[in-house]
Amino acid sequence: MSEQPPPPPPDDNRLELPQPASPAPPAYPVQSAYPVAAPVLPGLQRPGPAPGVVYLGFGARLLGYIIDVIAVFIVEAPFTVPLVYVPIAQYYRDHPPPTGQTIATLPADLSNRFLVVGLIGALVSALYFGGLVAWRGRTLGQQAMGAEVVRAEDGGRLPAGRAFARAVIFWGPGVLGLIPAVGSIAGLIALIGLLSAAWDQRKQGWHDKLARSLVVKRVPL
Repeated sequence: MSEQPPPPPPDDNRLELPQPASPAPPAYPVQSAYPVAAPVLPGLQRPGPAPGVVYLGFGARLLGYIIDVIAVFIVEAPFTVPLVYVPIAQYYRDHPPPTGQTIATLPADLSNRFLVVGLIGALVSALYFGGLVAWRGRTLGQQAMGAEVVRAEDGGRLPAGRAFARAVIFWGPGVLGLIPAVGSIAGLIALIGLLSAAWDQRKQGWHDKLARSLVVKRVPL
């Protein structure tokens, strides 16, 4: 049997090429943040922050707000009607306006009662719109619409501080309305802030942006 030739001696001057690095293991997909809208198929699903969750439309928000206004009035009425409105109505009935005036001038003790109306309204609105959202995540009107108020960052329950900050748009004008010429401006700003939910991409009013909140509704996938 013929002998195999010996292998060539190693060349000390030969360059060693670097070996390619092993591919890195695939990374886990990054979870998308809650406020990023889920993919929407045209005509099949309304936009929302996550699958199965949609932003509550402006029409539903308006209807829910009407329900809330009625609820707030029912709470306020036992205090404001007998304390303010009935005495003032009786005064106008018993004191017809002087010649040349459309309405009689109220005495100070009665006109000051409008301050009471503003303060009671502000207190009830703060507890209703702020307290209920912090406690239950929704007002009665939002519950009727099947909606809830959640944190924009992760969909959790809104903390009390942010819930009451969100409610400023409802009770703030009542307090500022006690200052002449300021109340009408505050009311106009609040109205624009509420209406802004109609054209906002995520249906947020200014008060929602202040509290970093979303008003959403859960729907079947």
